[in-house]
Amino acid sequence: MAETAVAFLLDHLVKLLSEEATILGKVHKEVEEIKNQLERINSYIRDAEKKQLSDDQSSVKSWLKSLRNVAFEMEDVVDHYLLKVEERGQRHGIHGAATELIEKVKTLTHRHDIASDIKKVRKTLDGLYSEGMVLKLEPSSRAPYRATPRLGAHFVMEPQLVGIDRHKQQLTNWLTERGVPIRVVVGPPGIGKTAIVKNVYSKQEQVSLQKNGTSYFEFCAWITMSRSQVDDEQNMLIRQIIENILEKDPGAATLRSETTTLESRIRKLKEYFEDKRYLIVFDDMQDLNFWNVIQYALNQNSSTSSKVIITTRDESVANMIGSDHFVSVYRVEPLSLSDALMLFRHKAFQFEKVEYPELNGLSEEFVEKCNRVPLAILAIASHLATKEKTTTEWRKALIQLGSRLQSNHLLDIVNQVMLESYHDLPSHLRRCILYFGLFPEGYFISCMTLIRLWVAGGLVEEKRDSSEEDTSMEELAKQYLAELVCRCLVHVSKVDFDGRPKTCHVYNLMHKLIARICQEQMFCDQVKMKDKTTPSSSNYSKLDSSDPRGLSIIINSDAAAMKRVKNWKKVRSCFVFDDAKKWLVTEEFFSSFMLLSQLDLSNARLDNLPKQVGNLLNLKYLSLRDTNIKSLPESIGNLERLQTLDLKRTQVHELPKEIKNLVKLCHLLAYFIYNQYSDLDRLQGVKVNEGLKNLTSLQKLSFLDASDGSIIKELEQLKKLRKLGIIKLREVYGDALCKAIENMTHLCSLSIGAMGNDGMLKLESLRNPPSSLQRLYLYGRLEKLPIWIKEIPNLVRLYLKWSSLKEDPLPYLKDLSKLLYLKFYEAYGGDELHFNNGWLKGLKVLHLESLPKLKTIKIAKGAIPYLAELKIGKCQKMVTFPRDIQNLTSLQKLYLYDMQEQFINESRSEDCKIIFNKIPLVEFSNDDHFSTFNNADA
Repeated sequence: MAETAVAFLLDHLVKLLSEEATILGKVHKEVEEIKNQLERINSYIRDAEKKQLSDDQSSVKSWLKSLRNVAFEMEDVVDHYLLKVEERGQRHGIHGAATELIEKVKTLTHRHDIASDIKKVRKTLDGLYSEGMVLKLEPSSRAPYRATPRLGAHFVMEPQLVGIDRHKQQLTNWLTERGVPIRVVVGPPGIGKTAIVKNVYSKQEQVSLQKNGTSYFEFCAWITMSRSQVDDEQNMLIRQIIENILEKDPGAATLRSETTTLESRIRKLKEYFEDKRYLIVFDDMQDLNFWNVIQYALNQNSSTSSKVIITTRDESVANMIGSDHFVSVYRVEPLSLSDALMLFRHKAFQFEKVEYPELNGLSEEFVEKCNRVPLAILAIASHLATKEKTTTEWRKALIQLGSRLQSNHLLDIVNQVMLESYHDLPSHLRRCILYFGLFPEGYFISCMTLIRLWVAGGLVEEKRDSSEEDTSMEELAKQYLAELVCRCLVHVSKVDFDGRPKTCHVYNLMHKLIARICQEQMFCDQVKMKDKTTPSSSNYSKLDSSDPRGLSIIINSDAAAMKRVKNWKKVRSCFVFDDAKKWLVTEEFFSSFMLLSQLDLSNARLDNLPKQVGNLLNLKYLSLRDTNIKSLPESIGNLERLQTLDLKRTQVHELPKEIKNLVKLCHLLAYFIYNQYSDLDRLQGVKVNEGLKNLTSLQKLSFLDASDGSIIKELEQLKKLRKLGIIKLREVYGDALCKAIENMTHLCSLSIGAMGNDGMLKLESLRNPPSSLQRLYLYGRLEKLPIWIKEIPNLVRLYLKWSSLKEDPLPYLKDLSKLLYLKFYEAYGGDELHFNNGWLKGLKVLHLESLPKLKTIKIAKGAIPYLAELKIGKCQKMVTFPRDIQNLTSLQKLYLYDMQEQFINESRSEDCKIIFNKIPLVEFSNDDHFSTFNNADA
């Protein structure tokens, strides 16, 4: 596991050598030599990680630990040096030329110090390289072999196959159908893919051997994909198929020839399969290397009804195969609660003749800890089967579950499966998934927060390809997250209307594994202390000895106890969760760090941000969301590396002028909602009085208080913006804003709010809206709907609030084929909305609220054909239920709220009931409890 630390340091040094060459000066060469030595050593790490699995290889384990430590030491040396140089630059800027000579002397001293430190690191690395030779480590570009527990899936007894009848039936039915020849069975590790497919395969194989019926397969083969990535893997698997054929069909003489080349073997297999009906299973396929070869041997003639089943934990395998073949994807999900409990009880109480109702609650807790994954349930239930059946004993086992993963041979099966999935990841994704160890178990993480943390942590590899020069680091990080989801290691908890993931999580047992790896690699540790107690030094013994790079403060501690931790100087990330949010953050806390790059104090007890925050010169990510701070100190301008400043739901209304120094700032997020106010005045943004034009790296700016219109001119320099939110825009500055927007060629989300409830938005002068624009929110009166809206080719969400349009806007919007979400709130003053045939073909969600004169909605057949959700509320003139809703053949949800009593009464009529019966969900309410004020993009 040292490879992750070394790989990260190598990336860090490569970036450092390219970006900081001038600052490094004469030590540039020494740093490059360290990089070269690490590259040589890195080739031996995989072999070392393979050998350390043996019990008698303590020396290899020690070697890996030493290597990881020296990698961290080198990172500290370089970062300390760069921070000293930055401090010198800031002091020079303050005091001027009078101190230049002194600062030059100090710089020479710093260079001498780093040169001395680098020599020590180099000496240690040379020793480790020599020690690696003594240990007979071999360079390898291949992943180490790891024993896997897949064999057990081939011998699962029927009683253990709980909740899979539906899966078996669907797979069996598909085998008898003509058409799609390939089915890819996808699911996370341990979900039961192999067991399900093996059960179906075995029965088909038995039928084939007996040649019963007309649907039997002439040839069946089960191929378990190699995990060891041996040389000539394709040839080995092809030979395995040939041997399988010869065993069942000795007459296949043509395959017996002394054929040595891969191409000739493929050709002979193709000839053999030409007119045969076969069933082949490729179990646990993780990439397309073998498929890209074997596909040429498989018969693509659909008349034979041959079938291929592929099991994989990586959904991208199905997507890539499907680009050239007819493929169906079958997803295996976790068991239902009832099936999971049935499987658990069968295993845990298999030798018992009595019932234990007092253990029902704990049984459910264990099942949920397993996320209803069969392999985990079987392993944990087998462990509990040997335990005394008492609540005390089971509660103890539940608490110790994390540590048992490493020591219990039954639970070790689960650990192996998860560890295998972790090792299969490329190094950059391994670093990314470790970030889940910073969050508590069961925590649903905002995907955007996670993405910003990855970027701030230097985990995203910047693309050098000119074709992707406009791709932001955040967009690349989204690709990382998508790949982890495809591999079924990360799971999406909540999605937006357009399918974008909003929050994500990892399964509980995977989290325990990640937390253990984090501790072993010193990636992070969790401080857990009871409230209102003074922890003893033992609380920190493990922390002090391991010097973690990340710190999660989970349970509350008083400030005096927290100060006892001595090793925060090397901590790179710090997060506060749960009860720790009650802990009062003090000045001493900010003075405890030196190299901190990520600090998340969301919801913490923080009323005032102390000036000491300005000493955290390495800080790249700072979240103060949901704290009580009302201002930022001038020292915030020292944080020249800062990329994300999150002030959401704080009462910071104005930023100091020193904000102009944050030239690397990519995300400035700030707003506050006053619930006691109404309409537009509820939303408060942040003022930037000076230097906004300097922040040319900004990608997200929301919400900017534009009451001082002079700031609009500076927006013209922010050409990298992808999201812009503006409030309190005066009508007179509308043209200036339109001019600035035309420069924002990457803009995806735009939110504009007028000054006050009666404020007018003047936006007609926008001639060339960004083609990348996907989400548009307009809050304020419009004389008429801007004509440019209908010319936005990729618009998926449109909000019109307080627009007070006199003319029906639908004819202007009808051809927006990609529009998925449309909301009108006090947006139209007419009495009728008419959706004609062919209009808004892609719309999925329509929300109509507070349209004061609207009496009826007409929906022609064929209009908005894919509408799945319709909300109508606070339309007081609408007293007749719109019967045309029956023309919405795709409607799944209908919400009606705060409507006239006459409308409600009519909705109870028999003809309305007939319409409602065709809609899966119909709900009436007195108010709109389904939405919030601020837009979903905020």
